[in-house]
Amino acid sequence: MTRDRVSLVALLVLLFALFFDVRAWTAAAEVPGPAVTKVRVFPAPGRAELLKGTRVTGSVTSATNDFAELAKLADAPADDAWVDLPVDAKGEVYRFIKVETPPNSFGSVAEVEFYAGDRKLAGAGFGTQGSRDDNGNTFDKALDGDTRTFFEGKAHDNQYLGIDLGEAAQVKPVAVTPAAGAHAAAVAVELRTDTPGAEIRYTLDGREPDGEARVYAGPITIEESAVLVAVARKPGLARSVTLVAPFRIGAAAKGGAGSYATFHVGNSLTDTLDGWLKPVMESAGYTHAFYRFTIPGAPTDWLWAHPGQGFGESRYREAFLIRAPLTDVFTQPFEGHNRSVANEAEHSANFFAAAREHSPNVRPWLYSQWPVKSGTGAWADATWAQGEAPAGVKPAGGDYSAACENHLRYFEAVRERINKTWEGKPVLIVPTARAMAEAKRAVEGGKVPGLSDFDDFYSDDLHLSPKGRWFVANVVTASLTRESPEGKTSALNSGLTEAQARVLQRIAWEVVSNYEHAGVKK
Repeated sequence: MTRDRVSLVALLVLLFALFFDVRAWTAAAEVPGPAVTKVRVFPAPGRAELLKGTRVTGSVTSATNDFAELAKLADAPADDAWVDLPVDAKGEVYRFIKVETPPNSFGSVAEVEFYAGDRKLAGAGFGTQGSRDDNGNTFDKALDGDTRTFFEGKAHDNQYLGIDLGEAAQVKPVAVTPAAGAHAAAVAVELRTDTPGAEIRYTLDGREPDGEARVYAGPITIEESAVLVAVARKPGLARSVTLVAPFRIGAAAKGGAGSYATFHVGNSLTDTLDGWLKPVMESAGYTHAFYRFTIPGAPTDWLWAHPGQGFGESRYREAFLIRAPLTDVFTQPFEGHNRSVANEAEHSANFFAAAREHSPNVRPWLYSQWPVKSGTGAWADATWAQGEAPAGVKPAGGDYSAACENHLRYFEAVRERINKTWEGKPVLIVPTARAMAEAKRAVEGGKVPGLSDFDDFYSDDLHLSPKGRWFVANVVTASLTRESPEGKTSALNSGLTEAQARVLQRIAWEVVSNYEHAGVKK
């Protein structure tokens, strides 16, 4: 074969390779994004009847919040067989997809698989921590590809497991310049995302951007106080996390001077504040840096023993150093595991002490959780671990207000135990549970215009909706600042009207200012 013929053959081979490489690249570009279309569930042995009502949910925010229902298992599946749940995501791609099992099921799932068409989706697993009686049947057993192993959670309710499809499946967050907060005069605001080709839409009235919202095309001049909300989208990817950026133009609200750097340790109930506390406080003119370390379903001792896991600033010792000085540090005792008062006091105090090493003036807080909607549970029913419930704490019997007070009594017992030996500033309590009870009373009593169903504050039996999350953020804001949020904090994108927000702000302040352990009442 001559040299020219060899060169011609080589050229043809190269062109052939390039042609098919381009075709392969084009095909890859046309592959649809990981929009879940089906979820397969295999029940744990002999537990199939417990799975009636199992839900498939999706979120773009995190593994713990803002989940939308995508499918529900109407009937109990058969034992020892897969059941398919078709999913209608209505065109949305979700980064976080999970299966939530019904109350009293303890999870009871042997295996879960998530599909986009015929393609099985893969991602980092997440789920509620621990196992029933510490038997080792943790959530990862339902993601190991083996139907002979199964997940059996620590608590009978609120058990879930799922996958995180990862950052590559989602549009990068929208960044804003300059930073939100108080500004002396009008500002020209720029938005950007690091995802090429993504479209940013925004509003200036706190509403979640939809298909009718303005498309970002250049700097936005904000001359009057406004709540900028922005989302970036690109076909085939989950939309970005919602940016909520309140801009206060001109003088700050009365009493709004103040700078806060807070660190929050807990689980998905602590994540109620993620994305809400900072914009709520900034909308009132406060400067706020929000940090958190959370693991879904985890009690405080588990969090203490597992640095580097979960979400946020998970290397908490290092975070306490680099984020110093912190003004406030929070822990969140969790009813789901019903730890003893002694256990909770020990490990909350450990976090407080670690934060105080680098922030000697830090204020320690217990962030009180609220009960499930039915007003039941270990603390509500006064069945505390080791029989520690004080005299006078009686079972709530399903009464929501009584359940909230019983929750608060647990936190008071933890606070009292810590303060006996604690050398820092006295431990305080955010009275979230009592505030939720008062909000329920006001809503159902017709005192919040246009609201009559307190279920609107919940997204499931325990976790809160945007309305509930906004309200809790106001309770924490009132606790931190020792000032009323009424007329100061914006309703943001909570779905509340300004009139509704004012009533709830007033409730938040009345509860905080009259609660002796919140640091306001003298």
